[in-house]
Amino acid sequence: MKRIPFALVGLLCVPSAWAMQEIEQPKQFSQKRIPVRLPATSLSMNPAQSDTPVSSMGSETRSGMLVAEATAVTTSGQPQTGETGTGKPDKDREDKENKGGKEKKDDIPAVQKETVFKEMVVTGETERDTHFTSPSTRVTRAQIERQNAQTTEEVLKYMPSLQIRQRYVGDPNGVLGIRGADMFSTARNMVYADGLPLHNFLQATFNGAPRWSLVGPNEIDSVDVVYGPFSAEYSGNSIGGVVNIKTRMPHKQEFYVESSLFIQPFKIYGPDKGTFIGDRQYVSYGNRIQDKFTVFLAYNRLEAQSHPQSYFIDNTGLFDVPGGTPVSGGIRTPDTRGTPSVIYGDTGPEKVNTHLFKGKFGYDITSNLQALFTVAYEDRTRHQNRPRNYLRDGSGNLFWGGPAPTCAPGAPCANPENALGNASLDGTRFDVMQRGFGGSQDKRETLNLGLSLRGALTPDWNIDTTMSYFDVLKDIRASAFFNQGDPANSGTGQLQDFRRFSWLNYDLKLSAPVLLGNDKVSFLAGYHFDQYNLSFRQYSLTDYSTLTRGALQANRNNDGQTSMHAMFAQSTFRFLPQWDVTAGVRQEWWAATKGVVGNLEVPDRSLAATSPKVSVGYEPGQWKYRYSFGRAHRFPVIAELYQSLSTPTSILTANAMLKPENGVHHNFMVEYGLPKGYIRVNAFRDDIKDAIQQVNTVSGVVITSGFQNIGQVSTTGVELIYDQRRILGSKLDFMFNGTWMNAKVEKGPVVDFTTSTGVPADYNLTGKQIIRLPHWRANFFGTYHMTEAWDISLSGRYTSDSFNDPDNGDHVNNVFGSQSDFFFMDFKTSYRYKFQNGLKSRFSFGISNLNNDKAWVFHPYPQRTYLVEAAFSY
Repeated sequence: MKRIPFALVGLLCVPSAWAMQEIEQPKQFSQKRIPVRLPATSLSMNPAQSDTPVSSMGSETRSGMLVAEATAVTTSGQPQTGETGTGKPDKDREDKENKGGKEKKDDIPAVQKETVFKEMVVTGETERDTHFTSPSTRVTRAQIERQNAQTTEEVLKYMPSLQIRQRYVGDPNGVLGIRGADMFSTARNMVYADGLPLHNFLQATFNGAPRWSLVGPNEIDSVDVVYGPFSAEYSGNSIGGVVNIKTRMPHKQEFYVESSLFIQPFKIYGPDKGTFIGDRQYVSYGNRIQDKFTVFLAYNRLEAQSHPQSYFIDNTGLFDVPGGTPVSGGIRTPDTRGTPSVIYGDTGPEKVNTHLFKGKFGYDITSNLQALFTVAYEDRTRHQNRPRNYLRDGSGNLFWGGPAPTCAPGAPCANPENALGNASLDGTRFDVMQRGFGGSQDKRETLNLGLSLRGALTPDWNIDTTMSYFDVLKDIRASAFFNQGDPANSGTGQLQDFRRFSWLNYDLKLSAPVLLGNDKVSFLAGYHFDQYNLSFRQYSLTDYSTLTRGALQANRNNDGQTSMHAMFAQSTFRFLPQWDVTAGVRQEWWAATKGVVGNLEVPDRSLAATSPKVSVGYEPGQWKYRYSFGRAHRFPVIAELYQSLSTPTSILTANAMLKPENGVHHNFMVEYGLPKGYIRVNAFRDDIKDAIQQVNTVSGVVITSGFQNIGQVSTTGVELIYDQRRILGSKLDFMFNGTWMNAKVEKGPVVDFTTSTGVPADYNLTGKQIIRLPHWRANFFGTYHMTEAWDISLSGRYTSDSFNDPDNGDHVNNVFGSQSDFFFMDFKTSYRYKFQNGLKSRFSFGISNLNNDKAWVFHPYPQRTYLVEAAFSY
């Protein structure tokens, strides 16, 4: 095992908070926790309403979305009567509302009742965020249980203005896009779990997904999505948004176990037909000892098999001329640019196995100050060793093709005849690339450590400090150059070794809800440090089956380090009744050092930037109005600077001279409170200079691309959210959100580009739509509570199509490689039962993509998938 920085152990003054937990709790615990829930900028002076969900925009945090229950907090910090926002299953709420639905029932002081089934123990109040200046939405534990969510990223799929590219359950490349940050702009979004960063700035684009699997979905108590860089406590990596995951800690001894099975029949191109199965198990134990020590241990296992993710296609040009080996089985199709093409195989199913071992250990230093140590170890493997060949020659044997063509059709070539294609389908020549049929496999082991301190230092000052360390103990990715069934198989391949990938993060935040005795002023200040380390090597493989390494490949050896120091301060002044203004500033010092790109050393760099923030709010009665402004600088991440990669089908080049992104961001919100809900409209505008984007320069059999700065891009959008529970006193909860957005390049360079057919097609980026950003997104989620123990949920997600090519030349939809529109409907029903011995249970059945929509996110999305789930707690 690699060395672990023991300095971590010496930081017994550093953060993550308890999340919310559920069941009966000691009275003194509730009293001592709630005062620390009101950080400086939470505007705790204004009492929240007890009958509305929690939303983090404004003083009263109403639930942004999909909220099932939310407890309000008064100015004194004590929970009000009404429903809890902690994800508590349904019996307490239904006891109040099902029996006549009388309004005054909600005014009865909350008492602890047994529920039919509880997954967890919660404090009974949802923690407020310090960034109320930003629009924010929330999903709670109760809503998560009503979703078909087998992984942590699936919890977010109904959030407004958000999309996750999850190609299958357990996909390691579940990249996240929020508002104007497309799914491959991974460094424009941040993800935290109890203050520990999960965002992966060691990598970028398709493989820069947050490390979602370091959190088991059953750990989650609530998730907040904060939109835009309007809080000084976050860096410019919050341009899109910030995902804050709160997990749970027990308040008494508890056991929990859950198991699920999911099955997906799949078919698009005929030979890819199959039925793909996965299963998941989760086990946890928790206890609180002597009202000071808290322990939580969990194990999450996932085994899943995906449908085929990619197809082997020749879109370099077809020719109706004699020659080539006659074959059958190929599938004619246009590609996304309308080029006549032939699909001749697929990558076959991927099989993933994930094992997560996690421990959280808490200690109450005082009644208002808690420390928490978190350790998580993950072992993940992925195998894709059964690519399928659709082609057979005249004798019925599989046709494996040959090397990639060495020249484009029509160009000078040693053998122009071969450039026309090595196979012939009904007289049409095309190329079959032999290397495409090779398998691949990954092996990854990671360790995540975190130490935190959170609570009240004095009656006037709170502390929230966290130190975390993430280490890739092992990460190798191997690719074979030949299929095992190919008679020409020599066993060769290549191996990528991410041998030293790690990050170290430290955050310190001090807050005063009442500054110097002035209850009209609150204050937040802090310090941040991070360091990211990269050391990457690429080797030839002499034997793929045994992963026997050969020579170190030239020009694919990358090293580097980035670091950031930042200080920030933010203060709120309530200058008139119902009016407030917040001003903040963040100062950052960034450095990139020790850089090596393809064996070439690059100079060290250091930059500094200042980012001011301002927010003004007016809240008359049920209405809320808020305008927020933020400037943000997003510095290049280590992968964009130093990590050049290559595979048999792609080449990606890093750029050590990238400039930081420089953005100006606006958001104007109008919200109206409803009984047990709200309706909200956000209008937003982002203008970013020197935007960092991966730009393709050559398309075709081997795609080449590189990172570069784009002069200026803009995003204009309008977002509507409606969220209400128990509509008109009924048993129906309903949420809807929709977003219209236009993201385009305002000023761009001329890009040197060669199409897949070998034709030069240079273009000016100015005026082009930004790739992978749809104009329209919409989600709905409805739950009908049949009884206190049985509920039925129906939901839907719609996204319009978008471009995949920066020149917007891909106009053909619903084919391999496209970013197609989709409308997925999901169904789930759950029944809860409590046995006489106190054992509680939940049984669920669900269907994802109920309407079996066939859609693409370059790769095919999953088709109709069936889920059965059983859970037990004691």
